[in-house]
Amino acid sequence: MIPTMNAPFPPPRELDPVERQALAWVRRVAAGEITHADGAALRQWCQANPAHAAAFAAARARWAQLGEAAAMVKARNPAAMHATLPAARRPSSWQRRAFLGGALGATAATAVAAVVHPPLGLWPAANEWRADYRTATGEQRRLALGGAVDVELNTRTSIAGWPGAGGTRGIDLIAGEAAIDLTHAETPFVVAAGAGRTQALQRRAARFEVRHLGGAVCVTCIDGQVQVAHASGTAQLSAGQQLRYDDHALGRAEQLDAARMPGWRAGYLRFTDAPLGEVLDEINRYRTGKVVLLDRQLAAKPVTGRFQIHALDKAIVQMQRSFGLHARTLPGGVVLLS
Repeated sequence: MIPTMNAPFPPPRELDPVERQALAWVRRVAAGEITHADGAALRQWCQANPAHAAAFAAARARWAQLGEAAAMVKARNPAAMHATLPAARRPSSWQRRAFLGGALGATAATAVAAVVHPPLGLWPAANEWRADYRTATGEQRRLALGGAVDVELNTRTSIAGWPGAGGTRGIDLIAGEAAIDLTHAETPFVVAAGAGRTQALQRRAARFEVRHLGGAVCVTCIDGQVQVAHASGTAQLSAGQQLRYDDHALGRAEQLDAARMPGWRAGYLRFTDAPLGEVLDEINRYRTGKVVLLDRQLAAKPVTGRFQIHALDKAIVQMQRSFGLHARTLPGGVVLLS
């Protein structure tokens, strides 16, 4: 276990040249001024140095915060919006369907590549815009869909509902992680994710979770029994079992002990000998900004521990001290570990 440490991060400082360049990129993208060539240049700039990607993530977060603050001011006093933020500098929303609205209107043909393939996943991809429900960073949301079906969405999750055929209902898990609780549902309920579909067997009461990230899907049966159908075959899971699949293959069921079961619904992230790089990737899903490990040789170092989701900055400090890393804090929740 990693020892607990509560050392605070240092306070933010003035923007350096890289951060100012990142902010300039964000302003251009949000204003709809980016072209296809600009999008390629932005991706290349982000990929050239982890610090560039981190600075861009921070600038995006700060711009989003400005947009949220402006929306609150406008909701409370519409006239104050014009008095506080001149038209030329009003930040635009980064919410789904509204993001890059100006760019799609003025330069749809040239900007579409940057929208469909966002650099380093720093904003929602275009396929997430069709979602009926979407959670923001760090947000969890519970939906009562009727018919004895409850769905809980984890951070950064997008789903679309569909009635299906023959009385079957379900959701399309576009991206993220969802937990499904069925209490003797009257009609079959299916979760489609990637190349597979998961549903409870014989409409029995069941609880299961589906995680869909980066083209890979993980299904965990918490209670009852579920069936996973894939182009390469089918598999059944009982309580405490888990399997993974991608577009090409369906994995085998694996029995999990209590320490390896997903803990996000209870407010925890659990890791057992997980590579440090993967742990930081998971933490990045829950907090605004980005934690970047600059020393990639340390990415394979094993981490075992249980961290509270609402106190992930403490977890970062714990890992920093455990592995002897230096932390550099940038605005917008960005932390560079080296």
